[in-house]
Amino acid sequence: GPLARAIKAAPLKLTGVQGLDRAISSAGGVALEAVDADLMLSARPGVFVAGEMLDWEAPTGGYLLQASFATGVAAAQGALRRLEA
Repeated sequence: GPLARAIKAAPLKLTGVQGLDRAISSAGGVALEAVDADLMLSARPGVFVAGEMLDWEAPTGGYLLQASFATGVAAAQGALRRLEA
């Protein structure tokens, strides 16, 4: 749609790079043991988490956004499955 085209057309000017220390995802957040396979909180049914809401710490580099997008998709699919049930 029009929004997707506008986002894809947005100019992005790179002005430099940073070292690996800046690419580390933040520690803390919701423990993986606190969510089910759909990334829904066990203690709060109907509440889904994704991305840096989850407790992970890794040298993700450029993959941090990809991991956030992927867990966002997984949580959204889980929410849809819950709504369909």
